[in-house]
Amino acid sequence: MSDGIVIAGGGLVAQRACEALRRHGYSGPLRMVCAEPHLPYDRPPLSKEVLSGEHTQESVRFRPDDWYREHDVDVLLGVSATKLSLPEHQLELSGGHTLRYDKLLIATGSRPRMLPLLVGYENVSELRTIDDAVRLRRTLGPGVRLAIVGAGFIGMEVAATARKLGVEVTMIEAATSPLSSVLGARIGRWFAELHHSEGVEVITDRTVTGVSGQGDVTSLHLSGERVTEVEHIVVGVGVQPNVEWLAGSGLANGGASVDVHGRTEADGVFAAGDAAATYDHRSGRHVPGSHWEAAGHQAVRAARSMLDLEPGKVELPSFWTDQYGLRIQYLGNARLADAIAIDGELERRNFTAVYKREGKPVAALLVDRTRSLPAMRKLLDDGGNR
Repeated sequence: MSDGIVIAGGGLVAQRACEALRRHGYSGPLRMVCAEPHLPYDRPPLSKEVLSGEHTQESVRFRPDDWYREHDVDVLLGVSATKLSLPEHQLELSGGHTLRYDKLLIATGSRPRMLPLLVGYENVSELRTIDDAVRLRRTLGPGVRLAIVGAGFIGMEVAATARKLGVEVTMIEAATSPLSSVLGARIGRWFAELHHSEGVEVITDRTVTGVSGQGDVTSLHLSGERVTEVEHIVVGVGVQPNVEWLAGSGLANGGASVDVHGRTEADGVFAAGDAAATYDHRSGRHVPGSHWEAAGHQAVRAARSMLDLEPGKVELPSFWTDQYGLRIQYLGNARLADAIAIDGELERRNFTAVYKREGKPVAALLVDRTRSLPAMRKLLDDGGNR
């Protein structure tokens, strides 16, 4: 007996895929395998509104309990995918259960990378789940000394929220400036100055070489013989896809390799979000992972592909972040660029950075210019970026 369409994962991709499948007429069995004990919820607010206490666990849920009953979605909470057998169309689960699928969507997401030096200490946190955010919120308050290791988007969002709560924040980045490998040195320096001006101590070009303390870390030892006293630490040095359970299936290679519509080479198997490595024709390679907005689009295209429908338009990769009251939006792939043009003034926190390759726009970063987003999308679309 078949379990119909099975979705391994319980995040944004799983939710959007379920919605699209039912919306487009699929009426067969639909099962979602969710490793967390919570129904699907929105992750972007975790580092902002949930961490600040403005939103609750219930308020970030995608849908109420009734939605899953009304749409006949069988959600298995607290259950993980452990093994995939392609010839048998069989998914093995924790607890010894097995599902047989007609179609399978791999949507197991990712988890934070940890630094070996910081593993096992009670005052070291990561931020990926709603439980992570709730625990971290309890530790933050006026005067608390917080060190954030890693100045990526998550690290910077946590820094901005923590400063709002009166926390003394030190942000440590191994590169010469935040996000310099993604957005270039000039914009990286702008992010560093943004946080510095809001009271964050920004330490760049330094790595953690050692720690002091037992049970809790009391100080971080950095390269260059620098020591930083801490009461709590958040590690934000990137993520790794949850694809170990695909070992032996031939699908995992830093993520399940898929085309732009989420199709793997295996019959009936699709993947989207952080667990997928999606082909990008702009760079000519499979790119692992995806931000929130792109993951949602991938889920819908994969669902439509499962139903043999036209998958739909491939959207530009995009991302947004909120820091210190600023909406910052990013489109395209700045890593492809060989030049950058700035419209506006960086000092006034209102500008657009357009990244170009051989004179054609390939990416853009908009700071406090939300109304310009549609025009910028069109510019990138018309600039030979597709």
